[in-house]
Amino acid sequence: MLLSNNKMMLIYGFNANEKDTLDNIIVKTKLPSCKVIDKSMTKMTVKNILEGLRLGVENITIPEEKVILFNNFSDYEMNVAINQIRDNMEPMPILAAVTPMSINWEFYKLVEHLIEEREWFRKHQG
Repeated sequence: MLLSNNKMMLIYGFNANEKDTLDNIIVKTKLPSCKVIDKSMTKMTVKNILEGLRLGVENITIPEEKVILFNNFSDYEMNVAINQIRDNMEPMPILAAVTPMSINWEFYKLVEHLIEEREWFRKHQG
């Protein structure tokens, strides 16, 4: 996958206490670090965010959701992270892995897509 040297979590929508909880999980489990996506970054592509670019983009309206994207995590790291997040965070954020396709999406569009997927699964699970 692209950006193999950028193993990290991208997080969006977390308040300071939730960010502290996530930081504690990272330290406790020795997971890769996280990078906060703020509202001024939501029109950037996931790739640009991972590369550390700070483009002058406009703020746009984006749903108030908590999102964690995992970039280049091993299966083991993903399982550890997801289990710890489930045990320590309420409500559960949207969790997704960065894929070769999603890395080129603008963040806000990816969030909209992930929300649609979540709602489809909720509707069809029972």
